[in-house]
Amino acid sequence: MDNPRIYIAIATFHPLVGGAEKQVLMQARSLRARGIEATVLTFHHESAWPKREEIEGVPVIRVAGSVLHKRRQLSQPLQKLFYMLAMMIMGWSVWRHRHHFDILHVYQLNIIALPTAFACWVAHKAMIVAIRCTGSETPVSTHQSLLAGPLDPHLPCLRIPGRFKPGHDLEDLERLGKPIVHLTYTLLLRIHAVVLILSSRMKHYAAAHNFPIRDMQIIPNGIDITQYQLQSDAPFNEEKAHTVVSVSRLSYEKGIDVLLQAWKLVHREEPQALLLIVGGGSLQSSLEGMTAALGLSQSITFAGEQHDIPAQLSRGNFAVSSSRWEGMSNAVLEAMACGIPCVATRVSGSEDIIQHGKNGLLVEPGDYQAMAAAILTLLRDPQRTRMYGQAARLRIEQAYTLEHITDMYVALYQQIYQGRVLHIQRKKVTQQCVE
Repeated sequence: MDNPRIYIAIATFHPLVGGAEKQVLMQARSLRARGIEATVLTFHHESAWPKREEIEGVPVIRVAGSVLHKRRQLSQPLQKLFYMLAMMIMGWSVWRHRHHFDILHVYQLNIIALPTAFACWVAHKAMIVAIRCTGSETPVSTHQSLLAGPLDPHLPCLRIPGRFKPGHDLEDLERLGKPIVHLTYTLLLRIHAVVLILSSRMKHYAAAHNFPIRDMQIIPNGIDITQYQLQSDAPFNEEKAHTVVSVSRLSYEKGIDVLLQAWKLVHREEPQALLLIVGGGSLQSSLEGMTAALGLSQSITFAGEQHDIPAQLSRGNFAVSSSRWEGMSNAVLEAMACGIPCVATRVSGSEDIIQHGKNGLLVEPGDYQAMAAAILTLLRDPQRTRMYGQAARLRIEQAYTLEHITDMYVALYQQIYQGRVLHIQRKKVTQQCVE
């Protein structure tokens, strides 16, 4: 039987790069290496970007540029209107390309799922949709501030400009109202869409948001371990032994402010320890101001955006992930693939990958005192850190390699495709019998 042709729909893609965009490119590249045609369908956010191109051998089609390019110059209500127009164009594009794919894989269960589900219903196409971020499990105010700890909570550097958005997958649909949520849910049921989740914690997310999907399959993020060198093979370095690395986007949900408060306690006990923060984002200046206010400027380095993540991870002895919430952290996978353990918060994904006390340490989100204690544990026990690091790499090799995750996707695609082919064949036989 022929391989199915896959279109992967995602709202943003390279050169805008985040965790989801990295996963899409890795997945599409790996599928094409298996002989499966995988194409990325995304929005044309910048006029300088081509409408069609290949990125690392993966065809990319960008749509709705005629609306999105004008959007930024308009008032807020018109921006929302143009964004909805872009969504309609995405649905129309799925319909227009219906003869070029067999399965549409929508990479997030957000507003993009509505027009694409409608297009798949009309075109009689199979659809997969993924839940990739569930947001915070506790209520989050729209006016957040960074964790003050011992600092004056009124310090300007602790303020987060503008209104804060929770950022979970169903958020955009919920803002449009219950009828839109119900319509999307009904369409997905009607076309028998397969819903994927990244972690065990996500199982109850949909039901909690009035989206009670019974059958969900777990396919986690994967990582190409060939790109990551085992750090246990590297020569001993005194500075590296005292360095901790955090690879993270500098945004509220990543909890770097919690890490800074934890580092204040670590620095008090181990003044020679160094923290390297790799990544950029909207809160960089605020976090740098917070670092200065805590008196930690000499022990913390903000390295900014870096492309060679394995090289950055090699500068430290272990990694920290301080997220308030996650889908599944690429940063944790990358560190463990290098054979270095993580101190991470007990959030979606991380608690599946990390086995506490075996290949890393888990702490509750927002608990900077527990985070400090965990960091000190690994700083003071190099033998335990090495042991955890070896177990971390083994965990990735067993369950999270790109090869293994691609196997899971290929099996799912083939199952859906074969089911569709058999359904069409039976339908033809039934029609012939009637005639």
